Amino acid sequence: MPTTPLSKDVLGADVELLLVDVDVLLQHLDCDASGLSEAEAERRLAVTGPNQLTVEQRSSLPAALLRQLTHPLALLLWLAAALALGTQGVTLGAAIICVIALNAGFALVQERHAEHAVAALALYLPPHATVVRDGRRRLVDAASVVPGDVMLVDEGAAVSADARILEGAVELDMSAVTGESAPVTRQAAPTPPTAADLGRRVVDAEDVLLSGTTCASGEALALVVHTGMSTELGRIAGLSTRTHQDPSPLEEQVRRVAWLIAGVAVAVGVAFLPLGMLAGLSFTEASVFAIGLLVANVPEGLLPTITLALAVGVADLARRGGLVKRLSAVETLGSTDVICTDKTGTLTQNRMQVHSVWSGSARRTIGDPEAVRLARVLRSCSTADREANLGDPTELALLDAADRVCSAALAPRASVEQVFHFDPRRRLMSVVAVPAAGATSGGHEVG
Repeated sequence: MPTTPLSKDVLGADVELLLVDVDVLLQHLDCDASGLSEAEAERRLAVTGPNQLTVEQRSSLPAALLRQLTHPLALLLWLAAALALGTQGVTLGAAIICVIALNAGFALVQERHAEHAVAALALYLPPHATVVRDGRRRLVDAASVVPGDVMLVDEGAAVSADARILEGAVELDMSAVTGESAPVTRQAAPTPPTAADLGRRVVDAEDVLLSGTTCASGEALALVVHTGMSTELGRIAGLSTRTHQDPSPLEEQVRRVAWLIAGVAVAVGVAFLPLGMLAGLSFTEASVFAIGLLVANVPEGLLPTITLALAVGVADLARRGGLVKRLSAVETLGSTDVICTDKTGTLTQNRMQVHSVWSGSARRTIGDPEAVRLARVLRSCSTADREANLGDPTELALLDAADRVCSAALAPRASVEQVFHFDPRRRLMSVVAVPAAGATSGGHEVG
């Protein structure tokens, strides 16, 4: 049975605004497609707050330090330090306390590193955005973007808020949200959405731009719907702050061993008291000997040995480009048999390279006149910057190929008169260019 367009009376509280009909969206946001006035934008900013990701407060530094100092194995070391101070002098006791402090400090530093996940996500948000205010396009701080703003997104621009495309088409790098490195096409919907469209995921909607993504090519005007922590990126940031860390297999094993050692040490010490007195020792002498046995059974070197071994693993992974947030994760990784992961940009380097150059009906070599002309076209039909490594990965690969075919001196870049940005529907980008001296004239078009 054919679906029907979504009407305004079926819009409920649980409907994702990004997916509803544009007319319904404009009415809900109390704005129009021409953008907001500066005064209205300031009023909305005071209501909604800045377009920023916020970090949920974690436990305080003293609480985190206390947690490290009361670890089961650390408690055993505290017991050993107290017994050593009472029976064997200050030197051994102070040494054990230093071991406790060093281990707690090192573990604390590693733990606090894990709390910077939201700060890393915030780096995906651009510092500025282009919006339409009072009928004019203006460059404003991304933090001042509000729902109802009309935002301009063009090639190379980062999207600063979740928005609905009003006109135009772009290719979008959504790796920050979905993890997929291949650009996807996003364009204004030709028809109103139907009731069935409400079941779509926001990341799959063909007319939605998400905060933190980057425009690889094209140009579009979009209506801002969600900002700050209400965006998809904000929801990801919120989830990362609400998660709790389960103990790793190593931490579970160390905890069990610590309590086992504590039980054995106390049992041996207590059991020697009557045995020592039966052997003719006084209660004081038997107590001193029992305390000595207790100290001897506490493995003061176990915790620093484990910490140092894991630290060596962390350093080795860092040299190979791996980042470890928790020391115990090194052992967990070593215990892993199978890793299921998306290869693009994870196991691969997410870089493309031209393998072969063909022009006409044959493969061209360096210095071939046809190859030189091809290199000139590749340089002219590109808005990427290879030196700064900015732009669409495909264009960067083509510029690299042009440099490998011939030097820039042999095939200089033409003077570009007009650029028709890549159109996902035509699958083409067109450039009108004036050739450099000595080159044939004409325009260029690449697909």
